[in-house]
Amino acid sequence: MPIDLQLSRILRLLRILDFPQKSYKAIHVAGTNGKGSVCAYLSHILTQNQISNGRFTSPHLITRNDSIQINNVPLDFQKFLGIEQHVLSKDKEFGVGCTEFEILTCIAMEAFKMAKVKVAIFEVGLGGRFDSTNILEEEDVLCCGITKIGMDHEGLLGSTLKEIAYQKAGIMKKNVPTVIDGSNDIDVLAVAKQEAHDAGCQLLVASDHEDQRFGSLGSLKDYHSSLLGSYQSMNLSVALTISTIIQKSFPISKENTQKGISKTVWPGRLQYLSLHLEKGKTLPVLLDGAHNTQAAIELGKFLDAEYRVDREPLCFVIGVTNGKSIDQLFDGLIHENDTVILTQFKDDIDGMPWIKPCNPNELAQQARKLTRKVIVEADLEESLKVAYETNSREAEKVVVCGSLYLVADILRINSSNQDT
Repeated sequence: MPIDLQLSRILRLLRILDFPQKSYKAIHVAGTNGKGSVCAYLSHILTQNQISNGRFTSPHLITRNDSIQINNVPLDFQKFLGIEQHVLSKDKEFGVGCTEFEILTCIAMEAFKMAKVKVAIFEVGLGGRFDSTNILEEEDVLCCGITKIGMDHEGLLGSTLKEIAYQKAGIMKKNVPTVIDGSNDIDVLAVAKQEAHDAGCQLLVASDHEDQRFGSLGSLKDYHSSLLGSYQSMNLSVALTISTIIQKSFPISKENTQKGISKTVWPGRLQYLSLHLEKGKTLPVLLDGAHNTQAAIELGKFLDAEYRVDREPLCFVIGVTNGKSIDQLFDGLIHENDTVILTQFKDDIDGMPWIKPCNPNELAQQARKLTRKVIVEADLEESLKVAYETNSREAEKVVVCGSLYLVADILRINSSNQDT
């Protein structure tokens, strides 16, 4: 079923399920980039402080159940299937007709109730104002968070940053504090301030200055994250600011919070991986789900500052989700001597049949504006063989990036070849 942004169906289904989301307090996080990292920080902070928690993020990475985690452990697959069957049977029995994502949201809410979590962290799937997670009401939510906002999903959310920010800010609720990434564009911050005023809520602007204070949790310079990328300091600041608000309801110590941050993992985001290929071959890669222009710019900054030596050429393996704006996707990422292999992920995403890969020939048109060394190989495993040969012959470091669905396929290939 295609994406259909409205809340009436999920409201009806949750009423039939007896409103499972009322059995815990929620944290609601929107944004274009960084919201997954913020959610990961928060769940590790809560777990380390012995506050039972659930985390719902999308898309799933390997299997559908890993989008729903309890204390940072994916929901058992058999439990997932059992809850899914229950939710689907109610949807069918009462003729609700929920979309796939609405069903998944209900599964998460029901799973968190069954696990008796105290806090549930919900990442917005798309936009905010009409996303199915926005069924959460004022009394359900401890805090909202808004990460970096950029141009993405323009066909659904708007053609300007202001329009997209308006949709993201739709998660704001009366009397519920909202924390926003202070590095956002001035137009985004202006929209957020106006929406906070209209909603009747406090807006806290996070800073990534090392002396940024978080009450009894100390300063930003007191924390070390294992997640790579300069932008992580801002994501961490957003998470810590949210933690000061949670602290009003649950006991959170600085020591446990530091341990939680140091243990935070978020696969597929600037992840170094020794990728297992067939016949015992391994290929060292940097893996990153830079799924839109803003994320690609940040990846480019990291590569230029931390990965390239003397501007050495790199080998890219890139696959993108269909419908993404690709006009400027490679600007600031690809240099003129880089090798670029355009490929695609498998188009049978479990639970999300509307997701399709972009034709690599379309990507090639854009890549050729930046480098002459462009190769189109639609089969992902074949593209990795080309990258292996390039790495062996030219000694070029390999970066696999683009869609998170591509990242998922890479991790599946790695797991499968490890087992053989």
